Amino acid sequence: MTRRTFAPDAGGLISGAIMLAIGTAIKVITLIHGIGSLLRVEAGFFPLLLGAGAILLGLAITLRHRLFPAHSDEADTPLPESIDWTERWHRLRPMLVVPLGIAAFSALLETAGLLIATFALVLISGLSAEKPDLGQLAMIALLAPVGAWVIFVLGFGLPFKLY
Repeated sequence: MTRRTFAPDAGGLISGAIMLAIGTAIKVITLIHGIGSLLRVEAGFFPLLLGAGAILLGLAITLRHRLFPAHSDEADTPLPESIDWTERWHRLRPMLVVPLGIAAFSALLETAGLLIATFALVLISGLSAEKPDLGQLAMIALLAPVGAWVIFVLGFGLPFKLY
């Protein structure tokens, strides 16, 4: 009979602490800028909200891993004989492909315009799925730039270059 122990997940606690630190740093930095009011928002208002959200997220992560620790069955878990690189790639692909899509969007926005940059963002980021449906991804990649145009150019009146 194996003994089950309950120990806080160190990775979860560290993740929560990092989010708390990021949120606190954002809030401290935004205090330099004016916050304003809801009627007259100044430069530090939205970053202050994002910092508060990061702090709440960090608290939630920390409390979840502190109050509800995972079961530890180390005695029953054998060490892997080899590394499954396919499994590793499936875990790493979203962390590599989504930032690549964001980088493509930021690089293309000024030069190619909002429509092409949004198309590239959706298409590249959509490839991070485990089994991307290319037909559905192409349809979303064609419709998302239209939505971006309606929201940001027509709705908010932002002066984006379209193409």
